[in-house]
Amino acid sequence: MENNEIKKENKKALPLFIAVIVISAVVGFVLGFVSVFVEHTDAFAEIGAFFGKYVAPCLMVAVAVVVPVLSVPKYSKAKKILAGWDGEDEEVYEKADSKLSAVIQTTSVALIISYFLLAASYSGGSENVSVFTAIAIIGFVAVMVEAILFQQKAVDAVKSTNPEKKGSVYDMRFQKKWLESCDEAEKAMIGQCAYKAYQTTNTTCAILAVILALSAIIFGTGFIPSLAVCIIWLANTSAYMKEAKKVGKVGVL
Repeated sequence: MENNEIKKENKKALPLFIAVIVISAVVGFVLGFVSVFVEHTDAFAEIGAFFGKYVAPCLMVAVAVVVPVLSVPKYSKAKKILAGWDGEDEEVYEKADSKLSAVIQTTSVALIISYFLLAASYSGGSENVSVFTAIAIIGFVAVMVEAILFQQKAVDAVKSTNPEKKGSVYDMRFQKKWLESCDEAEKAMIGQCAYKAYQTTNTTCAILAVILALSAIIFGTGFIPSLAVCIIWLANTSAYMKEAKKVGKVGVL
């Protein structure tokens, strides 16, 4: 790309970039200014305590129930489709693969939610430990077991029709072994998905960093939430840059 084209592209993008920066600065200033005159109350603390003590454990149980309700039918249907697959019709296989992917997605999302609910259940501290806390722990263990079992079932179903696939969910190096057993087309697809996930994570972390910085001013949440988000952001960016440098050296796209 020639210098004139580079300048033209930068010039086209600059106004919107400046507008976003200015708007963000104005919003941050206004919220910060208003927060000086807003009397802090214990309302948010009380809501958080109630959610952590009573609501989070109940939601944990709900998640533990929902996972098999959603996963069993999809897995059973996928197994039935694969059992009758002739090994040739790609459209039929894609239907089964879509259902197995849905099982993995459901269990993965449920596991992430359960980690949050467990933390919320602990948020009241040791003095607020109750039967609800025990319920949250039992529910969390149930979700973990369900996630592992359903994901292993899904992986085994794929391996039954693709003997070249390697790896077990129980293996700590499962993802690496699975990736190594994929063909070039699958690796290219994984690369595209990974880059999209990288972009989404960066955008999400940027938005959360701004929100949490404002929350520290308005609600007095401190810097720990922002630190957690920035650690994830830094790890995500560092891992991407390190891998890009590594792949660039060996000449792999």
